[in-house]
Amino acid sequence: MSTLLPIRSCLALPFVLMALNACSTQAELRMAAQQEQFAQEAASQGHWAQAMRNYADAVANVELGHGDLAWQARLHHQAGRAASGACRYDAAAFHFRQAIALAQQAHTSSALSYKALIDLYERQDKAAEALAVRNELGRHRARAMSALAGLESLPAMDGHEPCRATATPAPH
Repeated sequence: MSTLLPIRSCLALPFVLMALNACSTQAELRMAAQQEQFAQEAASQGHWAQAMRNYADAVANVELGHGDLAWQARLHHQAGRAASGACRYDAAAFHFRQAIALAQQAHTSSALSYKALIDLYERQDKAAEALAVRNELGRHRARAMSALAGLESLPAMDGHEPCRATATPAPH
């Protein structure tokens, strides 16, 4: 009888650990949603660097919470837009590339992130890089890109000082 209690404890332990993990996962996803709201507010006020940090934090929380790949892709896209607005072009390119990869894994459209990456390179007068991204799309996606031609994929620089030509490291 004395060995029965430890066996029961061993059987209950996995269920306790699963319950704790589920609580942790939900907390991470709630935190991600909150960070996304903070980022949206910062972006709406033109605080691009803060928005970029908040979106990046939201991405990290979604990853920790094993959240939806499409949500991660959307957050990376928004982080890229914010990084572009903050003149952090390397970080913007990193986030757009992540958004493209995650959208493809989630079998959702990556066209907006492709367009944003192309626009980013064109704003920097990097025609070769923009052309390389266009070639990545391939011919079958060219029609989708033309349908998105009128959409603004990056923050407008209206009333803001244009970015200086400085390179920034991509986030790790």
